[in-house]
Amino acid sequence: MIEKTGLYASLCIILVLLCFIVFSKNGVLDYKALKVKETQILDQARMVDLANQKLENEIKSLKTDIDYIKHVAKHEHDMAEEDELIFKDKSDNKRNTP
Repeated sequence: MIEKTGLYASLCIILVLLCFIVFSKNGVLDYKALKVKETQILDQARMVDLANQKLENEIKSLKTDIDYIKHVAKHEHDMAEEDELIFKDKSDNKRNTP
């Protein structure tokens, strides 16, 4: 009888300790949640690094590459070289206005 009581008490203590390990503030469930959050943050950091690298390359090209400067001026700022003519279709403007 005493042996069974000791066995049950030991099992209860082990069960309580396992619950603490799994469900406590720094337990297994929190660890898994933190690992997921860490993965998300690392992915965001990689995306920011890629965006920074792209911007650094663009800055370097704008400082040194005359052909890239011409391309940006022409396509993003509607500029033309001296010997170029730009034709704009005015029929699009008439369709857009009521």
